[in-house]
Amino acid sequence: MNLHPQRWLYMKSSIIVLALLLALSPDTQAQQVKTNFLIHLETLPVSQAQELRDFNRHLKDYVEGWDWVNEDLPESVNLHIEAFLAYRGSIVKTQYAAKLTASNGLDIKYLDRWWFFEFERDDLLRHDEVQFHPLTWLIDFYTQVMVGHELDKFDEFGGDDHFDRAKRIAGDGRFSREYQRGWDERLELIESIVADEFKPFRRIRFLFYGGMAFQKQNNNTEASALCRQAIDILVEQRRRNARDGNIKTFLDAHYLELADVFSSESSSDVYDTLIQIDPDHKSTYMKYTNKPEH
Repeated sequence: MNLHPQRWLYMKSSIIVLALLLALSPDTQAQQVKTNFLIHLETLPVSQAQELRDFNRHLKDYVEGWDWVNEDLPESVNLHIEAFLAYRGSIVKTQYAAKLTASNGLDIKYLDRWWFFEFERDDLLRHDEVQFHPLTWLIDFYTQVMVGHELDKFDEFGGDDHFDRAKRIAGDGRFSREYQRGWDERLELIESIVADEFKPFRRIRFLFYGGMAFQKQNNNTEASALCRQAIDILVEQRRRNARDGNIKTFLDAHYLELADVFSSESSSDVYDTLIQIDPDHKSTYMKYTNKPEH
């Protein structure tokens, strides 16, 4: 039976989604977003550090107590934010500035240099998509980004809706008179994520995680086939730009899984390819071949 190419791609996508869902425990409903806030207060004046002693908990409750997606996720989205706060003064409310990193703890990480907000100990953090708030909107932005990346694992470009939400947050944040700085950069970030140029990397993650799901089901044939497709795209992206940081970020996070998924194959050609595109981890790939390192 001949299938139209688009229908075949749709069927393939559905198979990968099913594999991912089956590979994860169906007996427990995952918490939507699991957070790890590490807000450093060491450089603040003593009084401000005391005021913010429960700040990490407030942020954790704000994120983990909210429904970010309509569907039940088979596993939690991980949001890690680490920030170093600086005191900016107090006019009406106490103002702070920070540099931060936002990540999923594995293969997605962003540096944010311009976070400005005001906060008092008795402030209640409320979810409000209309009224701009320099503290909560930044948290909303990076939560939506991480949710988008997580959904990209289960469906090809499945995170588009949440990336669009992050884009709206960044676009509206630019019009804040007092806290505008930083939102231009966040808008540039989210535009780069949804750009056509980044789609190959989103597809790489989709194929890779699909392969990992099949491996958990001991379907090594399908697992290696999907991961080979991911490697083929990596090769092409490296050919276009050998210094693309997205390549290194992905391989640094997943080289061990990639090395292992092909371990049952008789040919070592895939390891030769991995060594070519990822020489930093050559010694690991060589362990999976019969050839001595040279």
